[in-house]
Parts: sequence; structure tokens; C-alpha cells
Amino acid sequence: MTNSETLAAIATEIESLGADLLKVNSTIDLIGKPAIDAANKLDRALKDAKERFATALADEQVEARNLRLARFSDIRVEVRPGESLIDTAFSIHYMQDAWDMSVNATIPKPHSCNGFAALADDAYEYLVTKKPEAIPAEIMALAPGKPQEAFAIYLQGKARGFFKGAVAA
Repeated sequence: MTNSETLAAIATEIESLGADLLKVNSTIDLIGKPAIDAANKLDRALKDAKERFATALADEQVEARNLRLARFSDIRVEVRPGESLIDTAFSIHYMQDAWDMSVNATIPKPHSCNGFAALADDAYEYLVTKKPEAIPAEIMALAPGKPQEAFAIYLQGKARGFFKGAVAA
């Protein structure tokens, strides 16, 4: 995909090709084989444009996600053990790019929160997708090697008040 090819340009192309295809289809009875050939050519071009649109949209979403997550670094989780995983407390510390008026620039600034419920969505995504090694072993033990699944089990168990087979004290 070239830099000049944007979602809007591809959408316009799809709309134009669709309109052309409707016109050609309406002339098939009058013109015959040449109209069928033109319709087939337009249909292939329309399918190609739709595929390029889907690819460009996916690329745009990946780029936006990468830009969002690039604002984070140095995430770590402190564990304050409790009697069970339900009672265990977590403090999350990370660096996030933020505007600093004193230097008139965006710089990494420390952020922290107590518990995963208070963690910003983008910081959570950064932890799970970019730095899964920072996830506490207690949580990863719920689904070894699967950070997103481990967190889903942890958050569900935390909300219920117990984890598989274990009743909270």
C-alpha cells in the first residue's frame, strides 16, 4: 500500500466501482458478452478494493495500538501477599509519557495504582501484551503461558470471591 492510498480513497473507489458494476449489469441484456466481461472485470476490481480496504483498516488499527502502547515503559507489579489470592494486594508502577509544562515536552512520568481494577486500560494492555513477564506468578499460575486468560480467570475469581475449588477465607 502506498502512502497516498488512504481508507477514504479506497472507500471512494469501492463506491465508484459498485456504481459502475450496477450500470454494466443493467446493460447485460442489451449488449451481451461484452457487458458480461466488463461486469466480471469490475467485480474483480471491486473485490480487490474491498480486500485493500480491509488490509488498510487493519494496518491503521495496529499502528494506532502501537502508538498507544509506545507511551508506556518500565512496568512492574509489587505483590503484598494475603491469606489467599483474593486477599493479595497488588501495586502497579509504570512510566507513561505525559506532557510536562516545565520542560514544554512530553516525557516519561511515573504512575502507580493499587490493584488491577484501578489500572488504566492502555497500561493493562501494555502489561498483558508487551510485558507479560511482569505479571505476578500468582496470577500466571491460573493459566500458565497465557497472560490474557490468566487475568480473565483472576478478575472473574476476584469478582466472585473465590477461585476454582478454593473458597475465600
